[in-house]
Amino acid sequence: MTLALADPRSAALTNLGSMYAQGLGVPQDFGQALQCYESAAMRGQAQAQANLGVMHAHGQGVPQDFASAARWYEAAAEQGEPAAQSRLAVFYANGTGVEQDFERARALYEQAAAQGDPLAHANLGIMFANGQGVAPDPERARNHLTQGAASGESAAQYGMGVLSAQQQPPDWVHAQDWYTRAAEQGHVRAQFNLGHLYSAATGPAHDYDQALHWYGKAAAQGDPAAHYNLGVMYGSGTGVPRNPAQAAEHYRVAAGLGEVSAQFNLGVMALLGEGMEQDFGQALAWFGQAAEQGDAAAQLQMGVLIANGQGTQANAEVACQWLQLAANQGDANAWFNLGQLHQRDQPGGPRLPQALGAYRAAAVMGFAPAQAALGWMYAKGDGTLQDFVKAHMWFNIAAAGGNAAGVEGREFVAARMSAQHIAQAQDLAREAQKNNLQGYD
Repeated sequence: MTLALADPRSAALTNLGSMYAQGLGVPQDFGQALQCYESAAMRGQAQAQANLGVMHAHGQGVPQDFASAARWYEAAAEQGEPAAQSRLAVFYANGTGVEQDFERARALYEQAAAQGDPLAHANLGIMFANGQGVAPDPERARNHLTQGAASGESAAQYGMGVLSAQQQPPDWVHAQDWYTRAAEQGHVRAQFNLGHLYSAATGPAHDYDQALHWYGKAAAQGDPAAHYNLGVMYGSGTGVPRNPAQAAEHYRVAAGLGEVSAQFNLGVMALLGEGMEQDFGQALAWFGQAAEQGDAAAQLQMGVLIANGQGTQANAEVACQWLQLAANQGDANAWFNLGQLHQRDQPGGPRLPQALGAYRAAAVMGFAPAQAALGWMYAKGDGTLQDFVKAHMWFNIAAAGGNAAGVEGREFVAARMSAQHIAQAQDLAREAQKNNLQGYD
């Protein structure tokens, strides 16, 4: 991109472009603004180049194109335009329109900050606070955030709130103050954090009206976590009259924005018919969205519903696949359900060795129903050699956890065991519990 040196007319063209872009004294017209900016930018006017970057970044008068935005920001940044340096730094920090490069981002932020750009100070502070591409440095973080906040930059005020909340012990008074300053300027994360402060009472006393207000502000800006938390408030009746239908509406918005917990909660509501009509197909659809994002609880529900043919045709193989995904994340209930599925009559017959292995995995995780199920497999010799001692051991452990099937099974095998074998099983149970069930089958 070869540009001429700026001439006096370019500033006038830039101002005219800004009038069209903002609708100041003339009808708003991004096309006219674009023409003015391009004419000024080709004459080397840095502000016009920066403004073209904004238009390409936001798709104003042109198709959104981050690479083109980055090129215009680069042209302006090379002339020392601080806002362009700061915006280009954001691109490098996030890998937007350019390859991610934290060193380049930091250098650009520092150039802009040296000229007093408050957003550059804010983002430098956040980089040093989070150790993003730099070594964490709380002192430098606070210094940059303080300078940015003093200029009224909402991102810096939000960062000051975060620092106040994270210090030991937390300074909730200052956190609340900084979050409020940023939130009142429309900073969405500050609005969310302020809502959380009031709802969780980690700082100020509970004020659910304030929580509802600030979550509502963040939700109006499309924040999925704010919609989710509003759903939780309406679903549980926390600070507001309980309203499952209203909860479902907030969950739907959050779910559509990819909030996994909202997708899962909608699945539960559709499953139970709470806040909406009971619909296993809808439950399956919502659980499926969360499961695809790796949520173990949703993967478990997918496995159970598909295994039982609820909302879809029963399919043991597909059910096993979902249950295995959840089990691989350490979900004991998924291992237990996987064992039950393997133990069922199905084409090719029950898969007893696989059932035994699944029950063992859940049993050593302390899941009492699996411990009892494992006891019955040893008691009956299903998938393994019959072994009353091991059966009694697992029944005893399950019974200690309050499992009725464990009590029943222990009585069943005890009636068929010698006193010596019962004593041996009891010793094994005590030893296994002492060692947190590790190394026992």
